[in-house]
Amino acid sequence: MVANVHLLFYFWKMRRSSPDQFDLFGEGGNTGPTKPSSLAEGPSGAAWNGYFFAVVLPPDITQSVDVLGRQLRRSMGLRGKLIGPDRYHVSLCGIGAFGEAPSGIVDLLKRIGASVHEPGFDIFFDQTAAFSGSYGKRSLVLTASDTLPALIALQTRLHDAMQAANLPVDARFTPHITLLYDRRPASQIEIPRLSFTVRDFVLIRSVHGTGHHDHLARWPLRGGRLSAPA
Repeated sequence: MVANVHLLFYFWKMRRSSPDQFDLFGEGGNTGPTKPSSLAEGPSGAAWNGYFFAVVLPPDITQSVDVLGRQLRRSMGLRGKLIGPDRYHVSLCGIGAFGEAPSGIVDLLKRIGASVHEPGFDIFFDQTAAFSGSYGKRSLVLTASDTLPALIALQTRLHDAMQAANLPVDARFTPHITLLYDRRPASQIEIPRLSFTVRDFVLIRSVHGTGHHDHLARWPLRGGRLSAPA
């Protein structure tokens, strides 16, 4: 079965776009697959599809992030459209290509997600950053002023499981929440601290240009939590 999955992925991977791309999860974040910066479609009109593990924000934090995003957009003179409450998230790792992934690849990702049993934990974001990308495009993101060891541990477990399954995954990881994309420069400033407990993580499918995330599976973290640094 594993060999068949790898064969399916080989043919799917061959349809990936060129290396001249920007990060799917917020340029410069280095957390997973990339998508085309200028072309929304690949061979035969196939759209770019990303499949990635992520932490989805609790509803109250989502609303706080959206309000903050609007304030930052206005104060920094940016024009890019906010990602929006339905898509704010913390990306962990994933894959992507033109066209839908074979069902065997999605099943493999679901088995990887189900194999991870980390404890719940607290994380925070307290500053902004601007990640640069191709064609002068930038993203305004929220980051943390300190390391987030429990989040990094979760990402490492998922990354290692994907790597063991011979899926092409990037080891680099910069925890962040993407707010918007813009060609204008954004400032790095401190913001009121946004803290929340991570109780689960999800597998998301994102189709370029649709402005929508499909949650394919969700896995709870073990009871208890590791606190973020004070």
